[in-house]
Amino acid sequence: MESNENLKYYTQPKLRNPIVICGIDGWLNGGNVASAGISYCIEQFKAIKFAELNTPHYHVYQFPGSYSTRPMFKMKDGVIRETAFPENAFYFATMPSSENDLIFFSGTEPNLYWEEYADTVAALATEFGAKRLYTFGGLFERLPYSREPNINCTCTGDKVRKEMEKYNVIMSNREGPASINLMLLYACQKKGIDGVNLTVRAPVYPEFNATIEYSPRSIKAVFVRLFHHIGIQLNFDKLDNDINVNDEKFDAIRKDNPQFNTYIEELERNYHEMPYEPFDLSADEIL
Repeated sequence: MESNENLKYYTQPKLRNPIVICGIDGWLNGGNVASAGISYCIEQFKAIKFAELNTPHYHVYQFPGSYSTRPMFKMKDGVIRETAFPENAFYFATMPSSENDLIFFSGTEPNLYWEEYADTVAALATEFGAKRLYTFGGLFERLPYSREPNINCTCTGDKVRKEMEKYNVIMSNREGPASINLMLLYACQKKGIDGVNLTVRAPVYPEFNATIEYSPRSIKAVFVRLFHHIGIQLNFDKLDNDINVNDEKFDAIRKDNPQFNTYIEELERNYHEMPYEPFDLSADEIL
């Protein structure tokens, strides 16, 4: 493996044509789409940590503003019992029934050295022979919690863009400040790795002081497309259960608050939904 003083390996697994999937806490983590989503993957596939970035090199712990990367400590009876630092770790899962193994990157948006951070992730992907990398995240928006959230898509090139067009996504035409997700795609573009970023919307209702801190419907919207694209099945049972819990919570608010109910009904009437249902048929079945 290529030497990098800011990348520490615990083990160096032998992987077959791995696909890299990145979920990064930070700006694009509305509805906890990125952090909860990547944790869901790691848990579902029983992925094993094998490497991590040198966190202090990329993060300023005492950073002014609402978003803080300070380490979290838990004390009990006057003793430090647990610590949690910003995570920038790589996990792997072998997939015997697929041609591709998986690498998951659970990251935290860096405060420093953005290009180096992204280049290091892309370099690890290259070292393991990965030909494709996905990033995903969420942005808060006023949309009905009861509807399929829409997704913006950015790709590293025309080839992969054409593949993603059939997944009912909105191709991005945005011009403005980059997210760390886009920096990862840029790093992949330089190394000739196909890259896809999916940014999904997560519901927020500031007028009613109501925010869905965890949006399982948004996570599922991303994963239905992502895992169908790579041809690997993901179990959605827990996400489906969480979706039902969220819906029941907001259904109860609608019942008790007529003004909120009217507001959601208006959003539902004006919302253009773009759902995607996987179409799993073999070539023979299609014929």
